[in-house]
Amino acid sequence: MTTLASFLMSIAGPLAFRVLTMLGVGTVTFTGITSGMQLLMAQATANWASVAGDVMQLASLAGIPQCLGIICGAMTSRVGIWAAVSATRWVVAK
Repeated sequence: MTTLASFLMSIAGPLAFRVLTMLGVGTVTFTGITSGMQLLMAQATANWASVAGDVMQLASLAGIPQCLGIICGAMTSRVGIWAAVSATRWVVAK
């Protein structure tokens, strides 16, 4: 019985360390990507306001603002998933 308890205690420490490390890396990655994409969207919005009125109306009818939102969302999710998988490989490999 004591060997089982000592075995479980020896596993619990490294497992808890890995879980906490993965959660921390995931949080930092998500926060960084989110703030970076918000900065890019703010710049795109500021530049969109400087476009001439006729061009803006035509682009809005064509759905350009929605397309840009979809593209930015796809880039955020792709980079976030890539970073999370890369961080997980780094933590699990050790």
